[in-house]
Amino acid sequence: MNAGNNAGVGYIPISALQYAAAVVGGLLFGAAVLAKRLRTPKAQGSVSVRSRLSLLGIAVQTLSFFIAAVGRVEISTPIGSSRSLILSAVVLLIGVAGAALFHRSARVLGANWSLVARMRTDHQLVREGPFARMRHPIYFAMLLMLAALAIGLGHIWGLVAAVPLFVIGTAIRIREEEKLLRAQFGEDHARYVREVPAFIPFIG
Repeated sequence: MNAGNNAGVGYIPISALQYAAAVVGGLLFGAAVLAKRLRTPKAQGSVSVRSRLSLLGIAVQTLSFFIAAVGRVEISTPIGSSRSLILSAVVLLIGVAGAALFHRSARVLGANWSLVARMRTDHQLVREGPFARMRHPIYFAMLLMLAALAIGLGHIWGLVAAVPLFVIGTAIRIREEEKLLRAQFGEDHARYVREVPAFIPFIG
């Protein structure tokens, strides 16, 4: 971490408050993910099919977070400045929203949730809660966290590079997951796809 008056290319100066907001958002999101992994109830049915290609999507998404997070950090903006207060509030709001959306979505999914795309014999097509607005709200929660992280660290060009990668990785995962859902739920899933956008609200 470097303090100074001039940021390098692609990095903008931030305040300690802005940095703290990014850390808080990241910790909340991480806690939500860990809590879900620890509390996910065991499903009764056995795994009937699993997608290995979804691992590629996970890897690309992970790379996008790496690009957004890693790099020079310039802490030189006064904490009490209007810029610091506004950006800190934005970062905290986005980060908390992402963590809360993940938590809510994962709770609604229950035993249906998993890291790698797979179907169980007792799998359910969930349309309640956040899933009534987006078919994949967890990915939107991750996108919010990606933005909060990059803005909080002042990695603007990192965010510009990371978002397309994240979208590509997400598209791979959505394609694999929906292929499995379509095979198991047929017309019910096709109707869900027609009625509800994928992972960005109001965009089909």
